[in-house]
Amino acid sequence: MHTPKSHRRRRLAANLWLVAACLAAGAIGQFLAVRPGEAPPLSLAAGIGVAALYSGGWRLLPGLAFATLLPVVLPALPGAPAAGVPGLLLAGAALVQAMVGAALLRRWVDPAIASGRAVLSFLLLTPLICTIRASLSLGVLSWLGTAPHDMSISWLNWWIGDAIGILLAAPLCWVAIGRPRVLWRPRRLLVALPLIVAAGVFVAIYQQARAWESEQQMQTFRLKAQEVGQMMQAALSEHERFLSGVARAIDDPGTARQRSGPGNAISADNFLDVAGPYLRERPELLAMAWLPRVTDAERAAFEAWGSAYYGRSYEVLDITSGGAARPAARRPSYFPILLIEPASGELLLGRDFMTETGRGHALTEALRTGRPAASAPVRLRQTGTLGIHLMQRVMGPDPAGPPAGALDLALRIDTYLGRALAQSDFPHFVVGFADVTAGGAPVKVIDAPAPAQREAAYRKQLEFGGRRFELQLAPDAAYLRAHTSWQSWSVLSGGLLLTALMGALMLVISGERTQIQAQVDDATARLREREARLQAILDNAADAIITVDHRGAVLSANPAAGALFGYGADGLCGVRIEHLLELPEGDGGAALPRLAQSGAAACELAGTTSAGATFPLSISASQVKLREESIFVCIIHDLTEQRRAQKHIYELAHHDPLTGLENRFSLNLHLDQLLAQARRAGQHVALLFLDLDHFKKINDSHGHQVGDLLLVEVAQRLKELLRDVDIIARLGGDEFIVVMAGDLTPELVSAVAVRIVQSLAAPYRFENQTMYSGSSVGIAMFPNDAPNAGILMRHADTAMYAAKSEGRGNFQFYSPAMNAATHERLMMENRIWAALGQKQFELHLQPQIALDSGRVVGAEALLRWPHPELGMIEPNRVIPIAEESNLILALGDWVLVRAIELMAEWKRDGMGRMRMAVNLSARQCHGRDLLPRLDLLLAEAGVDPAMLELEITESAAMHDPEHTRYLLRSLRERGINVAIDDFGTGYSSLSYLKLFAIDRIKIDRGFVTDIENDPNDAAIVTATISMAHAMGLTVLAEGVETAAQRNFLRMHQCDEAQGYLFARPMVASEFREFVAAEAALAQ
Repeated sequence: MHTPKSHRRRRLAANLWLVAACLAAGAIGQFLAVRPGEAPPLSLAAGIGVAALYSGGWRLLPGLAFATLLPVVLPALPGAPAAGVPGLLLAGAALVQAMVGAALLRRWVDPAIASGRAVLSFLLLTPLICTIRASLSLGVLSWLGTAPHDMSISWLNWWIGDAIGILLAAPLCWVAIGRPRVLWRPRRLLVALPLIVAAGVFVAIYQQARAWESEQQMQTFRLKAQEVGQMMQAALSEHERFLSGVARAIDDPGTARQRSGPGNAISADNFLDVAGPYLRERPELLAMAWLPRVTDAERAAFEAWGSAYYGRSYEVLDITSGGAARPAARRPSYFPILLIEPASGELLLGRDFMTETGRGHALTEALRTGRPAASAPVRLRQTGTLGIHLMQRVMGPDPAGPPAGALDLALRIDTYLGRALAQSDFPHFVVGFADVTAGGAPVKVIDAPAPAQREAAYRKQLEFGGRRFELQLAPDAAYLRAHTSWQSWSVLSGGLLLTALMGALMLVISGERTQIQAQVDDATARLREREARLQAILDNAADAIITVDHRGAVLSANPAAGALFGYGADGLCGVRIEHLLELPEGDGGAALPRLAQSGAAACELAGTTSAGATFPLSISASQVKLREESIFVCIIHDLTEQRRAQKHIYELAHHDPLTGLENRFSLNLHLDQLLAQARRAGQHVALLFLDLDHFKKINDSHGHQVGDLLLVEVAQRLKELLRDVDIIARLGGDEFIVVMAGDLTPELVSAVAVRIVQSLAAPYRFENQTMYSGSSVGIAMFPNDAPNAGILMRHADTAMYAAKSEGRGNFQFYSPAMNAATHERLMMENRIWAALGQKQFELHLQPQIALDSGRVVGAEALLRWPHPELGMIEPNRVIPIAEESNLILALGDWVLVRAIELMAEWKRDGMGRMRMAVNLSARQCHGRDLLPRLDLLLAEAGVDPAMLELEITESAAMHDPEHTRYLLRSLRERGINVAIDDFGTGYSSLSYLKLFAIDRIKIDRGFVTDIENDPNDAAIVTATISMAHAMGLTVLAEGVETAAQRNFLRMHQCDEAQGYLFARPMVASEFREFVAAEAALAQ
């Protein structure tokens, strides 16, 4: 089964293969093109596109579009007819042709293309399809103004290339991806192999013919190119010889020189007589210059002479990196331009070429070797074009001394190339010229021929002044068009057309052959399938199927029958049916007709295996009348698993899956039966309701797996303790029921309850850990305590809760008074819920006094409930019930909300620095919602968190020390104060004072009451105050009712106190008045 994700992957893979195939086809077409950029004689991509959309559908359109447009975006890829907007339009024309072609073929050509009619339709539609791209492409080019001159020939090239491409590539694609695959797969060798071989032969012939044509076409070009190369090398060599000859003439001591100026400079007249005629005859030479060597000592005299000679300021100049001139920096020697011909070059006078990288390198090389040295191509200042400087050293009178200077000949490359090409009398050259001297990167002076001419380029290495330059010559497009021969194109097109027609013939032959073979295979397969289906029904049937003759002997059996009765594959044949089944008549020959008359109804019997084992089964028989005799077909179904499943379902319905004890459903059935029997016999029934102590704590702290092990162990202990006739059931969770019947007395039942309590209180050991539980047992007796099962169960539950309230680990018999207490508790729960909804609760405030100043520093929020009917209900009646019924969370949240509302009112009334103390229950401390709730309430009220103090008891803090530690740290981070309430009455462990982040200790009123009379209480209070102060905590004493108590606490530096001595709890309005009165007295 294919998922949507696998479909997307397959579609993506198919599109990627199509892109790769189209790009490869484009490369082949480019390879076969007569000239680069022209329509190839074979466009395999056109055939691939049409065939892919025809067979694969529109899901391949994204891949075809991508393959068509990609070469336009990336011109380096093969297959792009043009770049930019024209290329996109031409690619769109190819895409439209593929889409229209696929639609036409789908309309008129059968997918199998196996008949002569389908192949003929394919052959006739292909030329029609190929007119689309040729016509659209030339129309686009005409609209853009870039249409070729020979539009008819271009149209014909496009049309023939696409037609042959479709006729050749489409069959190759179809044998790979055509549908239906059962008809195309056998045709791969018969169609694809001849097409590939024939096309390869004709392509090879085409390549040979094209090579011969190219050789004929390029013969005149190569002769002219060689002539140009030789002329250019001869001209360059002539310049080297000329410059060397002039230098030797100056160096020759026998040569008469007319010297003028410092530094043995040659005469200006002599220099002009030599340079002028030579330059005038050679227009490619821009200038010739004399660069004398001038020492630093001679510089001043030299510059003075130059100024006098030229009649204007003359100085030695350095050339900057940007080409500008500046006065030369001092150095041992200089080579400034003194004389230059023609006069237009005088703007370079005084410039020292040694300070310019390109010319300086050539000058240095000439001075070092004494031979002509050429520079790399440099920008000529006079013309702004690229040129080459040829330098030649000139020695002085003393051959062993320093040189007298150097000669410089400037060559214009563009003029030089133009003169050489003009002399060749061949106007069809495309030229490239580059400096390719070894040791450096090639420097293009004139760009190389375009890719269209690069294949026919002529290259010539030119040596000049110790450097190497490469001349590239190629024929231009006009020459290539004028000398194009269509013979090779005709050979290729004709050969490929014949190959395509041969492919069409192969399609017809292979299609008819495949159809005939498919019809034969289909008929044979149907016969075999019919036989195989019948045999598969027998072999794979889950039920046993046997045939029996009229005498009761087995004729045949399927594998399931052999496996069912324990016989081999053919072992059942000949076995009497009565040996396999326990038939009522005992004789199979007589019993089978009766079974057959019952029709489809199955009869349940017992079966016997070859080993003698019996098992339940159901059998149905049918009589089949053959030509010679009648036989019976028996279908036998094994009922073993069904019976086992029924038993398992019964166990699940009547027993607890964890402990194996009876469940509530089974308990109710048996309890009703026992009560009915006891009622008839005048006996008693005792129902013991067990609830495990501390089970939730064990389950939460050690995990559910340990909790399950504890329940299993409890069930096992109860089984070992009680009689087999007693009923033990698990109601769910940690609740168990024990039912005893017979001549029972309360004493006997009490003895059993004691044993149960003692047994379940014994230690439990799981996973190398010892843990303790226990049980609380409630007992109700029939008929004394209840007339029926429901009331008996309810009264036992009530007695169990009474046992828990007595301290757990004991048992209680039901009494009518328990019902009243339970009723009272339920009524109280309902009243609490109603009071929360009706806002009956009030928050009373008891002032907290600073003992040193007597000032009111805060108040403790105390819950009060003025019930409209029952009057003021004490908190000790509300809080225990709220904690047992989970109402404590809602009640505690109401207290927090109301207390923070009062803090907001205080802030508005100018009492914003008054502290509010609120008690937290254990459930609030260990819940997850406390911190987010506090953040929300404080933010909404806009009060200072430092003015809120939360009080928790020692027992609540030590219930889960790690969580308490996290909670108190989080409260401190928020700025909320924390106080330990009723200090000294809980765990009496001082370690938590160091462990927990608290701010205050509240000494329990039990220690304060007898502080005047009991030395122990006084010592405890004194020690507590000292210890708290040593740890940086403040101390508040509760229950202060006498002045003596206050004085004692003040003397021992207790910080704060509250109690009836100062004020009783009061409503919020009275508290405001109390604070105002205290403030007035203080003033």
